[in-house]
Amino acid sequence: MDTVCELCNAMIMLSPQCACGGAMQDSGPVYDYSGPYSPYYNTEFEDPHCHHLFTCPKCGKDQVISVPLRPI
Repeated sequence: MDTVCELCNAMIMLSPQCACGGAMQDSGPVYDYSGPYSPYYNTEFEDPHCHHLFTCPKCGKDQVISVPLRPI
């Protein structure tokens, strides 16, 4: 079964609020930062979530949010 990340494909928008009160911005999927040669790269693709890095422009805090993959 094929799946899709709704956030990567602009089907949904997330704008979580940081503890400092700022609106966090999506900095993209975490795998964009690790790459295929990283020991953390998931080559099995068993995880039913796409992990996105959100960053607060106000205080610089980072947070990873898992977005469930949707079957297509």
